[in-house]
Amino acid sequence: MRRRLIAASILVAACASAGPPPGGPEDRVPPRLLRVTPDTNAVNVRDRNAAFFFDEQINDRGTGEADLTNFFLVSPSDGTPRVSWHRSRIEVRPRHGFRGNTAYTITLLPGLTDLRNNRMKEGAAVTFSTGPTIPTLRIKGHAFDWVAERVSPEAFVEAITPDSIVYLAQADSLGAFTVGPLPPGTYLMRGTIDQNHNRQQDRTEPWDTVRVAAPQTGQLELLMAPRDTLAARIQGVSVTDSVTLAVTFDRLLDPAQQFPSSNWRLAGIDSVGIPITATRTPHEEKDRQATLQRQAADSARRADSLARRPLPPLPTPPAADTGANRAPTRPGPFTTLNVILAKPVTPSTTYRLSVTTVRALSGRVTGSERQFTTPKPPPPPKVRADTSVVRPPPGAPAPTTPPVTPPTTPPNRGP
Repeated sequence: MRRRLIAASILVAACASAGPPPGGPEDRVPPRLLRVTPDTNAVNVRDRNAAFFFDEQINDRGTGEADLTNFFLVSPSDGTPRVSWHRSRIEVRPRHGFRGNTAYTITLLPGLTDLRNNRMKEGAAVTFSTGPTIPTLRIKGHAFDWVAERVSPEAFVEAITPDSIVYLAQADSLGAFTVGPLPPGTYLMRGTIDQNHNRQQDRTEPWDTVRVAAPQTGQLELLMAPRDTLAARIQGVSVTDSVTLAVTFDRLLDPAQQFPSSNWRLAGIDSVGIPITATRTPHEEKDRQATLQRQAADSARRADSLARRPLPPLPTPPAADTGANRAPTRPGPFTTLNVILAKPVTPSTTYRLSVTTVRALSGRVTGSERQFTTPKPPPPPKVRADTSVVRPPPGAPAPTTPPVTPPTTPPNRGP
């Protein structure tokens, strides 16, 4: 019996010892695309599907954004493509099948996973034709979140012909996109920040459209921003300092317009107006702050030079354009600008600010006004008590000052 207990203890210890789980080490390598049929640049293709072959089984359990259909773009598009799963092979075709004498691009987007949820970080694309030739024209550009003035990765891009044929593409991680191959002609380019990944332009999603002719000249910029048909009105006014008001609108403003001070009026409830000397957009304010900082740095360097002190280092030059920090060539729209006054406003006073004409990003031009009250003046600073004087506790008798005894002079005893 004792021998059996010892043998069982040894078996349990062996089972509990550290080591790799059954089946070898954990797989952390994402699936790898082996090949695609038909081959890229193939012509006169008669296949019913394009097939993507992987080195392992692909996870087909995704829903919503992770659904297999969302990882493939078929261009030109006739609707949601048909995607069928066959373990390590995925077949893709247009919803109504391939049309004759048409060049297609089928794009596999990043994000497919295997059964252990290892995610593919790169995609792939194949271009082929059901006819004898493949057009060589393409439309290239960058998609921008115009309000944030930065590139928009994964923006959904469409090129629409006059007869409503839709070519598709998705911007990469640097906002760059390429649509094609395309036959010569004019296209309505539409870019959308597809926030819910449904490949549609929803009402609240930022978008932009521009008409482009192929062959293309120059790089295209899609400047996507929330757009509607409403006019812009003053939503709020805050006091930045005694002579600066920050005015906020409820709609984006067209950055191409001017904001002359003559279009603005500020008056108190007694109808006495305060002259307005200037307005500053966020871009003008940013340039102004940069100029002031540069002037302060130059003054400091001159003072150090005259005093023969070591000169501080020069400002760091801006980082090289690597694509991720690319900005649009046109300033972005905004909702807030500064109004500069000729004299200070009075605290705890009600004013009315009005503008006669202002143009929203929608193109609507209108006037607007807003009543606001300036904040109360700050309380006076507290006087710090003199802690050097020791005060008696409440109820204690006041300390008495001992009498001062004059010093005694010794008698003069003479020589």
